[in-house]
Amino acid sequence: MRKPAFGGHPSETHFLWSDDGGKRFDVERLRSWCDRHDLTLERDKRVDHDRGDELREQYRIVVTWADGESESFDMGDEEWSMTTQETPRTFVEIDTEGMARVASLDTEQVLDLQESWTDGSAICFRAAGPDGTKRLPLDRLR
Repeated sequence: MRKPAFGGHPSETHFLWSDDGGKRFDVERLRSWCDRHDLTLERDKRVDHDRGDELREQYRIVVTWADGESESFDMGDEEWSMTTQETPRTFVEIDTEGMARVASLDTEQVLDLQESWTDGSAICFRAAGPDGTKRLPLDRLR
């Protein structure tokens, strides 16, 4: 995926779109939207075998977090506590090829995004497969 071209956005709210040169992604526009809606935007590089077998850069919009687990135990006269780190529970993750993973409380789906934009507190998108424009309100992921 290439960086956005000057003036190349289809609208003021698009952060992913396709043009003759391939898919373009504006992470700063997405980061700004996440900040306005108190969402965490994480960046990582990993292989997700549901979306491909090569290493890709990933941007994860975390909507809710799973609670970390903790366990306490005694060793001699000392008490120890171990806590696991929080993990994303509901999220939208987009990689550098425009492939997305959407994880809600009960389902996970992989989509090949053609374009994506924001509308208030919702992410809208067109993807290969599902017909038409889809709208994902953040409330459905909370």
